Amino acid sequence: MKRLLQEMILAVKEASEAVMNVYQRNFEVKIKEDDSPVTEADITSDRIIRSRLEKFSDIAFLSEEEQDDLSRLNKEAIFVVDPLDGTQDFVNKDGSFGINLALVINHQPVLSVIGLPTEKNIAYAQKEHGAFLIDQNGDERRLHVSDRTKDLILLASKTHEMEEEKQVYIKHADLVKEVRRYGASMKAVKLASGEADASIRFTKHTKEWDICAPDLLVRESGGIFVDTKLQPFTYNRRDVYNHNGYCMFNRKENIVLLK
Repeated sequence: MKRLLQEMILAVKEASEAVMNVYQRNFEVKIKEDDSPVTEADITSDRIIRSRLEKFSDIAFLSEEEQDDLSRLNKEAIFVVDPLDGTQDFVNKDGSFGINLALVINHQPVLSVIGLPTEKNIAYAQKEHGAFLIDQNGDERRLHVSDRTKDLILLASKTHEMEEEKQVYIKHADLVKEVRRYGASMKAVKLASGEADASIRFTKHTKEWDICAPDLLVRESGGIFVDTKLQPFTYNRRDVYNHNGYCMFNRKENIVLLK
């Protein structure tokens, strides 16, 4: 497991550097069949991650940028990959995007790595061993959610916020002090590090690779990660859509925001 984690961190680090090389110049944007954008950065990041991890030949892959091979359903272990989480944020050049990589065994994430290319940070977690952040200087610190139950900082989507999500902080204005907007998995890292307290997404359009790495990171930092019906997630499903959205909280008391 230690070797796997090291290789996953290196894969995300290399992919982050490649993504930034594309980000800092002009690039073409294509639209996929599901109307979501894809760029050279998505494809390059995916190739780098796969090339570093394919040595673990007994572990299957589920990636946003590759054809889904349903033979993965027969595998005990699988890498779940979003090579560029928040492509629209990348296209908008707002800096709020990430790279998600998780190892799932028996439908549960056991290793998680999230790269934040613009911040040059990498967050990672191992099941029952905690969550950590490696900064751009190589310094490492343990992550832990905040203990706030009032004056809450709520995280909202930067590009895909729904009206139903806006109603959360309007209805609970007595609890929510501030709303901060980030893209994609950056929200999970901010919450895991104690910089924010909750995030609720009602969208039915996210998939396993959007939430798998954030799920373990948030829970290993002491937080809660569930769908909007308060059910925990399983992974390596036939249907990869998260039909009931997802939400994360620093403490169980703040689940009241869903009511």
